[in-house]
Amino acid sequence: MIYIYLLNLINFIISIFLIKKYLHIYQLKDYKILRFLRFFKKKWYFYIIFLLFLIFLLLNYLVFKTNLIVKLILNILLIAINTLFNFNLIKSNKTPIKYTNKMKHLYLISISILFIINISTYGVIASCLCFVFIPSLANFINIYDKIKNHNFIKNARKLARLNNTKIIAITGSNGKTSVKNILFNMLTKKYPTQMTPKSYNTELGISKFINEELSTETKYLILEYGARRVGDIARLCDLFGADYGIVTNIAPQHIESFKSIDNVYLAKKELPNYLKANLCIYNYDNEKTYKMYKEKIGKKIAVSINKKTKIHAENIKIIDGKTNFDLILSGEKYNTTTNLLGRHNVTNILLATALAQQLKIDTNDIISAIENLEPIQHRLQLIRSHINILDDSYNCSIASARESLWVLDKMPNTHVVATPGIIEAGNMQYDINYQLGKMLSIADIVIIIGSTNANAISSGLKSKNFNKKLLNVSNLEQAKSYFKSLKKGDTLLLLNDLPDDYN
Repeated sequence: MIYIYLLNLINFIISIFLIKKYLHIYQLKDYKILRFLRFFKKKWYFYIIFLLFLIFLLLNYLVFKTNLIVKLILNILLIAINTLFNFNLIKSNKTPIKYTNKMKHLYLISISILFIINISTYGVIASCLCFVFIPSLANFINIYDKIKNHNFIKNARKLARLNNTKIIAITGSNGKTSVKNILFNMLTKKYPTQMTPKSYNTELGISKFINEELSTETKYLILEYGARRVGDIARLCDLFGADYGIVTNIAPQHIESFKSIDNVYLAKKELPNYLKANLCIYNYDNEKTYKMYKEKIGKKIAVSINKKTKIHAENIKIIDGKTNFDLILSGEKYNTTTNLLGRHNVTNILLATALAQQLKIDTNDIISAIENLEPIQHRLQLIRSHINILDDSYNCSIASARESLWVLDKMPNTHVVATPGIIEAGNMQYDINYQLGKMLSIADIVIIIGSTNANAISSGLKSKNFNKKLLNVSNLEQAKSYFKSLKKGDTLLLLNDLPDDYN
């Protein structure tokens, strides 16, 4: 029996390292149990084999009463299989595990659970069976962080409402971060203004900024309100409020959690619902946000790059790696150039301009802000080297892909696209990537990265009789080896980048 316990000890030591990989995925999935478990659906074949092996092992233990040597061999095999499978669970480390206080607590609780499991006679079998459920169990047990987070959010809510700071809330499927940055540059011309960094758009992310950085002198605080299900934006509004709103667009994004485009619409509409009669700015050119605009009772403005609304843009062109357009404000025309590329960024500029104008920012200051905007990293950012690189690796919707490809089509020489496709599209995943494939047919060379969406993209290309160069590589590193062969002046579009948990 001492040999069995020795194996249990070895299994426990190995498990201490392996459980980190599960916790990493759990963190990437926002600590949501269903999103976490869906990750393992793709590996069903392994679990069938694993389950059969476990049944065989249990039969040997309980029914056939095999001798100690056979039991030891079977346990060693089980440890080896479990280790080999979990060792390669995440193939890359683009987004490393963040050792927040919560993660440290979950890790300690997970280790404790593994220790308790491994002191039993059937420790190896039990730990292998339970491995996938341990992060969620640890999170359930972790009452300390639940109480701490509740108080942390409660304090942020109080701080957000303490002074005369006005909250500007931005929501939509795409463009939230871009509109936030553009509007910030406009408002700081006149008012003390703050915004959340990066893509902070959840309860804890916003709370962290408010608790640690919000100044009592701030007149306007610009927040992104993100969602993965109906009710998320309503909760953010209830927590932090909203005095003004902007809805960028509605697209089939995060369908895996939303289930349908109608639910995306209902979720984003929670912001104007909260605002009631208060001002909300809409994108006239998006079918869903236009519908939202028509339904809004109270103050509202719609902007467009296709229609002659009160605030709109005309004659959009790409000139020398910049976007030139005519900005129309209440009938007055202003020709301007911005470093931000693409029609969608002109829409983002219009959305920000509409609110800036309402908040009494001088037109000259608005134009100055537009002309001095700097691209956000990885959001259709132009990088010039021996080739032109359009880095759009942080955008992952069919709408943003369409606009990125519009820019690519205006660039010189050979056009190359490298993409893994679009993810988190649920039951629409194949159709969306099929449509993406059709859109990619404008390129001279298409490089599909990975197998997740390869079939759908290839089929879409074939439907457009694409007869140029098509490559399918396993990962970005393989694609990079091909990039070196591109000629000076060619343009490479990096369209989306799969997170670690999709590799």
